[in-house]
Amino acid sequence: MKQNLHLTTSQSMAMTPQLLQSIRLLQLSSLELEQELRQALERNVMLEPVEGDTADEEEAEVIERDTTAASEEVSGVDPDATSKVEADFDWSSRESWSSGEPNREDDEPWEARLPTPETVDARLSAIRQLELVISTPREARLISAILDAIDDNGYLAEPLEGVALESGLNPTPDQAELEAALTKVQGVEPSGFGARDLRECLLLQINAMPRGTPGRVLAREIVETELERVASRDFEGLCATLEVDFMDLHRAMDLILSLNPKPGASYSAPAEVALPDVLVSGIPGSWKIELNAERLPRVRVNRLYENLLQRGASHRGMKDQLQEARWLVRGIEMRHDTLLRTARAIFERQTAFLEQGEEGMVSLTLREIAEAIGMHESTVCRVTTNKWVQTPWGVYELKAFFPSQIAGADRETSGTAVKAMIRRIIHTENADAPLCDGDITAILARNGVRVARRTVAKYREAMRIPSAKDRIPVQKGRHLRLVS
Repeated sequence: MKQNLHLTTSQSMAMTPQLLQSIRLLQLSSLELEQELRQALERNVMLEPVEGDTADEEEAEVIERDTTAASEEVSGVDPDATSKVEADFDWSSRESWSSGEPNREDDEPWEARLPTPETVDARLSAIRQLELVISTPREARLISAILDAIDDNGYLAEPLEGVALESGLNPTPDQAELEAALTKVQGVEPSGFGARDLRECLLLQINAMPRGTPGRVLAREIVETELERVASRDFEGLCATLEVDFMDLHRAMDLILSLNPKPGASYSAPAEVALPDVLVSGIPGSWKIELNAERLPRVRVNRLYENLLQRGASHRGMKDQLQEARWLVRGIEMRHDTLLRTARAIFERQTAFLEQGEEGMVSLTLREIAEAIGMHESTVCRVTTNKWVQTPWGVYELKAFFPSQIAGADRETSGTAVKAMIRRIIHTENADAPLCDGDITAILARNGVRVARRTVAKYREAMRIPSAKDRIPVQKGRHLRLVS
């Protein structure tokens, strides 16, 4: 073997700190961006907040500028920083802003390989707990079908016979196999998950309590046999029927009321304040789309320190902070410009929504918007995450304007539009004769929207609208509710 040295040259693109910072700023929400800027102001003396009349003048400039120009520069930051940072980094090219790294052979951008934040989901949590108790691939497939049939509140929304068909197993699971798989699902945390109705949900939680829990035995008996009386608050009748005194009943009722009737909802994301980043106003044919001036950050480069450095003052640390300040200001400027261009491209295609509401929302994909603004799909995905827009119909997340298309319809219809139609049909129905899912399906078909009855049921449940039999007025005496 003979060793040789060879010198070769090649070209490659590397991720620069400036690009990494701009991508991070792009996906921050307004509140997160404010926190980021507060921290930057504390550690970088070359940055200063814009206060008083200066901020008011810059906000006025934002409102007065022509919103029809796609290349409009957004105020709220130092406009002079743009030209000063151009020599350090090329922000203009599509590759630099959208990808910044050559794609792999499978054409997957580097951003797709970044780890995404972990989502909290009751079904995902159940899968993790069941991994240690599933013994065969057949059982895993059956349990997966059961988990798919559990709604967001933690209830099994389909009968076990339907789950058996959905699993696609051959031979079809019998009742004993289905019950065994369901028992394993109901054994996960939180207690009550996978129940078929409210009674079973409460019983699962009571059975999971320690045996010595005060009121546990009586609470289980009440839930098993007298749950309707709990709904009607017939406490005297309960005492007489169960032959217990009022103190024992009170202890058992406290235990029942401490149970969670919606165990799956405990995994829902906490509510967050929705502050609009984009404002849409105007009338049909003349819509105005602009950034919310109140949400624009008010920072700029400290011009006094900048002038001192330009006059010959030499301090390496100060020069580094000046460069960092320029990059930050420029990154914020690019964030606002991208957000504004994306919002305009979205509402150019969703004008029917602005005129009709959710029933006018058409299907839209990230690829369409990415091609319209000349950026990558991942960039559009980032800029629409945790960004909110105030419309004539309320405040929506920008991601809400990318609904899927309903196949088989006579006209272009999105899932969001179908949900709005179902909601309108139910709100205008005869209260004494509620429409079943089949009736709603027929009404939609007459309006050119052909969907399956099961799809209507799924959308109705997603909107938390009860079934037809549960929408019968209470005064008719045909429906009872558990009142806590």
